[in-house]
Amino acid sequence: MNKKFVKYRITVAIITIASLVANLTMNLNQTVLGSITMILPALIIFPFAYESYQDKKWLPFTAYSVVMVLSILLTIQAIYRFYTLSH
Repeated sequence: MNKKFVKYRITVAIITIASLVANLTMNLNQTVLGSITMILPALIIFPFAYESYQDKKWLPFTAYSVVMVLSILLTIQAIYRFYTLSH
């Protein structure tokens, strides 16, 4: 892993820990917490996909990209369902 992703990995780790602590200590809206939890795989996998793309390793890049796109689409679907059910 490149050293330029160290700040990115630290930021994702802080977001993950903060969402876990918030889930355990507060009574948050489960839709908001679920959306954050669904988008985390895309955030975690992004550096691996980017590195695979730079190294021209197309099979890992494609697999990482598919997982990221599915994670983002699931998050959008959950937000859309929450919005349509609340209005």
